[in-house]
Amino acid sequence: MTEDVYTYDVRCRTCRTMFKVQLFESHQKNLFLVDKKDWYCEKCKKEYFSEQTKKLAKAHLAIGFPELNGSLKMVSWAEKIRAELINKVDYLRKSLKFENDDEKEQSGKAFDMFFREWQEKTEAKWWIDHRKMTIRNISKRVAEISELIK
Repeated sequence: MTEDVYTYDVRCRTCRTMFKVQLFESHQKNLFLVDKKDWYCEKCKKEYFSEQTKKLAKAHLAIGFPELNGSLKMVSWAEKIRAELINKVDYLRKSLKFENDDEKEQSGKAFDMFFREWQEKTEAKWWIDHRKMTIRNISKRVAEISELIK
């Protein structure tokens, strides 16, 4: 069974040039997408992602993470993944409850050591390969580090 492919003329949101896109849904759905979605030509898309990558890299540098190595596309994707994973760690760190100050201090040291492990990861490929890391995985590793500290 072959799917119908529809070609539509759309306008770039940034530079306003017209270009063609191919969509694979029903014609009615495609018309909605063509109308409502923000479209970017290849040049503007590269500039947009480059700008977003620079913002994320700058934010990561500010908290002690080094620049990533790899192709432009891989670095762009890895910066986004790294931001999501850092947010997961921050969420976990803020959601923990402690019975006493000693536990809180030990947990803080474990999270700092965990972040130092991540700060050594400078290859974009590593972040892409670990993009499916869950809060459970992070929690388990932090608990392992915490046990080592004891």
